[in-house]
Amino acid sequence: MACTKEKVAEVIRAERARLGWSREKLAEESGIPSATIGAYEKGENRITLENAWALADVFALPIGPLYGRDESKCKKVS
Repeated sequence: MACTKEKVAEVIRAERARLGWSREKLAEESGIPSATIGAYEKGENRITLENAWALADVFALPIGPLYGRDESKCKKVS
């Protein structure tokens, strides 16, 4: 599945709700301005890789699920 602004928005909203955080709290924890987070949550802007890493770290997620990727389907190379 291709990464879409809408999927990223959905994941950010869901993770923020899971944590019970306001947009301002997520901004404080991630270092990403609240207005930028709002634009991501509304699907107005594509997320930058740097900000995706920051949010994945704050949410304690691998970066793939932030983009809607099912990591269980990834093959491990030995």
